[in-house]
Amino acid sequence: MPTNSFPVTVLQNSIKLTNEPPKGIKNNLLRSYNSFDNKYLSLCNKVSIFKKLLWGLWFFNAIILERRKYGPLGWNIPY
Repeated sequence: MPTNSFPVTVLQNSIKLTNEPPKGIKNNLLRSYNSFDNKYLSLCNKVSIFKKLLWGLWFFNAIILERRKYGPLGWNIPY
């Protein structure tokens, strides 16, 4: 929304930044794994089960992001 307190010329001359997912399943898994630290992972009482669940979620997310670029055809290609 336009506002009088922020000059429009600053927005027009600024650089646009995007955060795109990495290409490839391996790079996507590494990005997901590096976003958590060991302190967060050790908060759970059952650490090994929690890590396995997180890995499954990260792997599923990587597959979804990788197949998304092929559209409907991506769901018909077996790996």
